[in-house]
Amino acid sequence: MIICLLLASSITHVLAFSPNLNQAQSYSPHLGARLVTGRASTKLNNDTDETRRSILSQTLLSTSLLIPSFANAASVPVQRAVGSGEKRCREEGNCLETFELDGAVGWNWGGTERCDASDPNCGPDGRVREEPLVGKPVPDLGSFEITHVIDLTLNIGSGSNAYIETLKMGLYGNNCPGLVNEMVDMCGKGGLVTSKNLLLGAPVRIGGYGALTYIKPDERLEFGVASQKVAYAKSIRKAKAPDEFVPQPRPSGERLELARSEPSARQHDAAGLISVPKEGIGYGTFLSGSDDEAYSNAFQITAAAAPDMDKAGRKVIGQLLDAKSMDALARLAGCPTRKLLPTQTGGSPLFKMAVDESVVIAKSDLAPKE
Repeated sequence: MIICLLLASSITHVLAFSPNLNQAQSYSPHLGARLVTGRASTKLNNDTDETRRSILSQTLLSTSLLIPSFANAASVPVQRAVGSGEKRCREEGNCLETFELDGAVGWNWGGTERCDASDPNCGPDGRVREEPLVGKPVPDLGSFEITHVIDLTLNIGSGSNAYIETLKMGLYGNNCPGLVNEMVDMCGKGGLVTSKNLLLGAPVRIGGYGALTYIKPDERLEFGVASQKVAYAKSIRKAKAPDEFVPQPRPSGERLELARSEPSARQHDAAGLISVPKEGIGYGTFLSGSDDEAYSNAFQITAAAAPDMDKAGRKVIGQLLDAKSMDALARLAGCPTRKLLPTQTGGSPLFKMAVDESVVIAKSDLAPKE
């Protein structure tokens, strides 16, 4: 590019030396050669041709020095065009100073090493795994009784690259009935309702309107409805919700007190455990006081033992039930995420992970009827 600019600039100066121009002296910033430009003239002497030839000669000579010969091209070492910078800056510890942001956030994405983020074998660092991930063992049920089963179906990616993952969750309804009831409502067809006035609002439903919203690689997944307004607009097939739409507030009153009083059914000591916030669904974060986003982080699933979740007061209300679900959990927890800061350990998925369907089956419905 620089060579092309030099040639274009020099030739422009030469062409400006026209037989129909008056002579006025100036200098080329690239060649240091004196040029003659000006307004209309009726005569051009023989020195003009000599000057033009001289300038062209100097231009070709100077630019040829910048172009390596084909004979020497083979001796130039081949370098990977993309991806080497972030690797080098991490070794030298200067990613931010050199503006290698991919390296700063821990990505190794570059050139032929970059994998398709929608590929189940694409790891958090942008490299393809040599072998597919295998899930950890199904959590030991022990003395817990499953009262409800939820089939959560996720649509991963979009277009021809989209694929389906299904998580089969079992809930401990006898150990924490209040918290399980909230989970059943949100995952069921009816949806979670916390306000009696539905004329200007709608229930919160994760099936068809929720998503996997956050991944902490190999540690946990988080699910929720990012915006009730957006979900409602989708349900009525509009670009946006009406201005008068009122989102469901967080649970309060007796419902909140019941959720607060119920202990965790067990510790977060294994992968595949269903966990809700200390005060129940709707209280996952206080960073946003908006009711519209109250259910954006409704529940989590552990991808490994997580004692820090016990310290935070979160409560286990169920678990995954089969090996297929555990394998799906491992794949989802190993997906690439968006990282904005070097110290960030998790983030939202790089591609869409929508909850297409959520089906709740109560154990009582499966029992044989007399």
